Amino acid sequence: MPKLLFHFGELSLKGKNRATFERRMAENIKRVVKPVLKPGGFHREHGRMTADLESISDELLDLLALLPGIRNFSVAHECALDLEAMQETAKAAVLADFGPDVAGKPFRVTSKRSNKGFPILSPELNFEVGGFLKNQLNLTVNLDAPEIDVRVEVGAYAAYIYTRKITGIGGLPVGTSGRGVVLFSGGIDSPVAAYSMMKRGMQVVLVHLYNSTINRDFAKIRDLARQLSRYQGRVKLYLIDLEEFQRHAIAHVPAEYRMIIYKREMIRSAAKIAHEQGGQALVTGDSLGQVASQTLANISAIYDAADLPLLSPLIGADKEEIVALGRRIGTYDISVEEYCDICSFLIAKHPETNAKRDRVAHYETMLPLEGLDNPVRVVLFDSGRELDA
Repeated sequence: MPKLLFHFGELSLKGKNRATFERRMAENIKRVVKPVLKPGGFHREHGRMTADLESISDELLDLLALLPGIRNFSVAHECALDLEAMQETAKAAVLADFGPDVAGKPFRVTSKRSNKGFPILSPELNFEVGGFLKNQLNLTVNLDAPEIDVRVEVGAYAAYIYTRKITGIGGLPVGTSGRGVVLFSGGIDSPVAAYSMMKRGMQVVLVHLYNSTINRDFAKIRDLARQLSRYQGRVKLYLIDLEEFQRHAIAHVPAEYRMIIYKREMIRSAAKIAHEQGGQALVTGDSLGQVASQTLANISAIYDAADLPLLSPLIGADKEEIVALGRRIGTYDISVEEYCDICSFLIAKHPETNAKRDRVAHYETMLPLEGLDNPVRVVLFDSGRELDA
């Protein structure tokens, strides 16, 4: 039966808290493989996890490669803790992955014996399995540049043999680093920022702010939230109408300061959701110097509105790096679809790039910062599905 073998990076550094991180990692993996997981087919062992599946698709492997917390994983062959069984299983693994025409190909065997009770030491196991494969398949030993790299892991109750590793995204399992609220514009940056925080174990809540006079179709925003839910599981999306505040801002704030004032209100609105949802921080997709509102002076003036820590995981990234990750996680093509961003409605011909806090404070005295009727809608997503669709 198909079996996946998972390895992890940072989880091994968590000391006494390791079990907590591993339990959450196991929950996240089982959520993804649940449709094809055999009953009782998921197992945790020190340093690894395994899943027995009915079938394995390329789509499933691609999704697991982007699941935060996984360093690498492999399609593995399981056998008894017996040398002859390991030799035959290694032969079957090579033929399954490389076909029958392997004569002359360079190979090596690398064994790892986490089960110290197994009587054959790793160097001897390399020799015994390697010699068998060399003779049976006419392979050529090459320890430095093998085309076929046979891995043998000796576990507590079984051995796992595989020839290929699929590299994961690493990081920490989602749900192990608290909860944060992402200001979710629908552009290229904010979905990547949300995913970047998921990779550090944060469970994210998405807040999209809009103007009901220009935004009525949220298909793009929903599609982005749906895509991110493939990695987190359940995702909550808040849609908040700031039309009334924007109308006051246009009437009372000079054009060059409107974007700054408006982004401050967006932060205050997101902070309210964070307090309601137990969020411990706000997250933006800001990248230093990318646009006028993201100069250091303006970022300082805007972030000052927050009463929670404000995190910007992309602050030092350039656009090419952000686009590359957006493509990898499947949000970029959605992000570039046409959509009337509420902030574009406020862009001045010559926006302020060096905001002064005293002027910001002065303009806000002319605005109703409390008591506005900002309609809120909530949409739930889970593992790529919209629950209230």
